Amino acid sequence: MVNYKDLLEKQLHELEELINKSNKNISRLENLPDYSLIVSTSNGCNQYYLYDKEKSKKKYVSTKQFKIAKKIAQRDYEKIVNKKLNVLHGRLKRFLSGYDIDEIGKIYEKMHPARKELLVPFVEPDEAFIQRWLEENPDHQNEYYGEGKIATSDGGYVRSKSERIIADLLDKYHVPYRYEPRLELVGRHIVYPDFMVLNVRKRKTIYWEHLGLLSDFDYAKKNFSKINDYEEGGIMLGQSLIITMETGDAPINTKLVEDKIKLYCL
Repeated sequence: MVNYKDLLEKQLHELEELINKSNKNISRLENLPDYSLIVSTSNGCNQYYLYDKEKSKKKYVSTKQFKIAKKIAQRDYEKIVNKKLNVLHGRLKRFLSGYDIDEIGKIYEKMHPARKELLVPFVEPDEAFIQRWLEENPDHQNEYYGEGKIATSDGGYVRSKSERIIADLLDKYHVPYRYEPRLELVGRHIVYPDFMVLNVRKRKTIYWEHLGLLSDFDYAKKNFSKINDYEEGGIMLGQSLIITMETGDAPINTKLVEDKIKLYCL
């Protein structure tokens, strides 16, 4: 189950930033006369009046006064926005103070092991979900190229140094993955993704292809066709499909790999 608390806390922080911005906007307009602006339309023409609250009188806005009328209108608008921002901030802060969807899973986790043996958990614990995902998706299924020979930090093997970089970084961030699993796309087209990755927080499977020889025309053509197969199968680039690439002159960008792991896999 996806926990949206982090996203809601990010929204709360954004509201706080907007409130600070709004407060600054209001402070720049605080020295205006204590008038309010009255607007109306007559015969298709807009009419503006300044209302003096102290004297309970209004007067028509002349051309010379139009600039100050705009500022008064902006000030009043900023105050309305500021009030609404504070209301929304208060509501969200109160909601978050008592919200954590993970509490449902913790009910099972806190129970005695003997009691757990009798139960089917309402929300499958992460460890059990990860284990089931790994068992359902065996790796090293692509026998065409033979076994990989380059060892990774978690004791596995891949075919290239660049793939080792990806595998080691996935392991560094404790992201479950499979190397070259078998995947059947729409139309019974079989592919072997370089990596199948699990975003545990979202419980979402992501496919990762590393294009390591893009300077080779035939290789590039074949792999761009493969990407098209993915998308025709509903696995869209930037959503459930990640791509890294390199050429002989431009090796894999390790920082970019880490950025993609943080963006898509955590």
